Amino acid sequence: MVPPSDVEEALSAVAAALNESSASSPDASILESKLSGPDGVVTALLPKLWLPQTDPNNSLSILVHLVEAFPKKYMNIAASAIRRDIEHNFDTTKMDTSEQTYEVCDALILALAKLLVAPNSDTQTGIATDAHAALLALCKWDNHEYHKSNTCQKLFQHLATLWKYLQQQQKDKLRESSTAQMRIAALMIDVCLLGGKEVALALSDDTGGVMNKLLHLALAFPNKDPLLQMTALDALEVLAVENKDYPMTSERAEFLLGNDELHNGLLYLIGSSSENVEFDPINGYAALRLLTEICRVGISSSVVDSTKNKFYSLLESFQKALHALEPRGESERLSYIYAVSNLVASCATSTEEMSKSILRDTTLLHGWLSLLSRSSQPKLKSAILSSLSQVIEPGIWREEEDACTRPSDYISLSLYHAFGEANNQKDPTECLLASAKSPFVEERLGAYNVLRAMASRGCCVRMLLLYKGEDGNSIFVEWLLNQDNEFTNEGRQAKYNIVQSLLAADNNIEGLISTKAFREMQLWMKRGPAHTTTVPWDLATE
Repeated sequence: MVPPSDVEEALSAVAAALNESSASSPDASILESKLSGPDGVVTALLPKLWLPQTDPNNSLSILVHLVEAFPKKYMNIAASAIRRDIEHNFDTTKMDTSEQTYEVCDALILALAKLLVAPNSDTQTGIATDAHAALLALCKWDNHEYHKSNTCQKLFQHLATLWKYLQQQQKDKLRESSTAQMRIAALMIDVCLLGGKEVALALSDDTGGVMNKLLHLALAFPNKDPLLQMTALDALEVLAVENKDYPMTSERAEFLLGNDELHNGLLYLIGSSSENVEFDPINGYAALRLLTEICRVGISSSVVDSTKNKFYSLLESFQKALHALEPRGESERLSYIYAVSNLVASCATSTEEMSKSILRDTTLLHGWLSLLSRSSQPKLKSAILSSLSQVIEPGIWREEEDACTRPSDYISLSLYHAFGEANNQKDPTECLLASAKSPFVEERLGAYNVLRAMASRGCCVRMLLLYKGEDGNSIFVEWLLNQDNEFTNEGRQAKYNIVQSLLAADNNIEGLISTKAFREMQLWMKRGPAHTTTVPWDLATE
């Protein structure tokens, strides 16, 4: 084992050489011989990175020099080791904040940011992955309630500088530049998920407007790099998608619902009628998915009136743009179904005028709710039915749903009848029972979801329980209690959920069905989804 004094002497020699600008590059062989190679050198330098005030040899400068001068030997080792050390020392779930003395200096943040876009990282993706994880861990530590440092602000400033440099690269380096730009964007988005303060910093001019650079990539037209644009749109979508680990903040909601540049650019890509442009053949559906997620944000987020008005304006333009959309293939149809359903849900919980407008739009409603053209595609039928159930009763899908995001009884019944009108003017309950008897489990589950949503709305329960069909034989209660018509565990659970909703205290269904049927439901409720009706032995053997 090398005596600590020898190690310090070797480090001091390297540090002194680095401080002499006229000197040639310091020789790393002495360090490597004393510390068992590059691994030993990195291991010796690591503990000193977090204590810059007590490090006379400036270990960070030595490590940065070694990585830049000998990338093949040191870059991968350094990135991996720093990540492990940061994830151990800055773990907010385990650290003792009362004894925390670590310090994150600006030079370390810059060094890690450079590793994110290092020349070798395009072929050695592990280096960029380690740098990303290390920087994100530092920002989580920064976000922790006991720490009020400026790590995120410094990081965004460095990312903006690096991004500007990458955008100035020559054509022969565009591919590497594009890859590096999206690594920066991915890290910036992950940091923004940590909280509202981070989103505000990303949008601030003080950090170089790093979010604006992503918007430019995603929305600039004409766009010379459609694949980079698609990746940028996908990165923005991460900000809008629901995430249990990182709940929506008011700052994120304000940005997504009130940013005119974002709205206008997305509408342009999907063929906004006001701009008289066509649907973008490459990135139109990526923009459509992002607009769909923005609609979902608008349903459940509370924002200031000015932002709310901008969001309502977006909904009006989105509704017009969807009229020109002609989806082809299963993937495009699914995107269309979710786009229309979320638009309807947003309008249904916004203003009375917008609610009436969307309910009168039979073209969109029929395009969304019709099952007729999808006879051989049970998954699409399931998607239509499930999306309808989410609009009618969002609470069965999201327990934390606020009451203000629930559409009115009038809107729920109007959508239910619109479903029947979109399917040959049939009774909607008849259409649902037909799907509930489908040989395809996906379609059956979709129908069960709608029936559960209707059973959760007090105004709809009576209509379901008294339904007998045109022939008087398609009785809803008989179908529900017939346990021979569903043999899958998922289906049995779904039917049990319908019974649970029907037996809710505020429904009071005892007087609407026979005593025998009511007691059977109560028994089913008590025994759980696996309950089956038993047949007496003497009857079973006759």
